[in-house]
Amino acid sequence: MSDPFCVSSGVRQGGVLSPLLFAVYVDDLIAKLRCSVFGIPIGSLFYGCIYYADYIALLKCSCYGLQKLLDICSAYGEEWDIKFNPEKSCVGTICGNHPSAKVELVAK
Repeated sequence: MSDPFCVSSGVRQGGVLSPLLFAVYVDDLIAKLRCSVFGIPIGSLFYGCIYYADYIALLKCSCYGLQKLLDICSAYGEEWDIKFNPEKSCVGTICGNHPSAKVELVAK
C-alpha cells in the first residue's frame, strides 16, 4: 500500500474514462436504489433507475416513491461527498394510458 497523496483535480469532463469511473463511483448507490423496492415493475424485472455516463434517471409511479428514491440519493451523496446539481435536475411525468400520452419535463 502506498502513502496517502493529495488529488488536486478530478476526471476531466468528456474523458474516455469518465463514464466508467462514474459507474464505479456510484455502483453502491445503484445497488441501494435497486434494493429499495421503490421503482417501476416491468414484467418480472424491477427498475428504480437508469444511468448512463454521469446521468441518473429515477423511475417511480408515485410522488411518495420518487421522494424515497431521492432520499436514498441524498443520503448517499452526504456519505460520499457527491453534489447533485439541482439546476440540471428535472421531473418528468407521463399522463394517461394511451400510446400517444403526453410527456412533460419540468426543470427544477
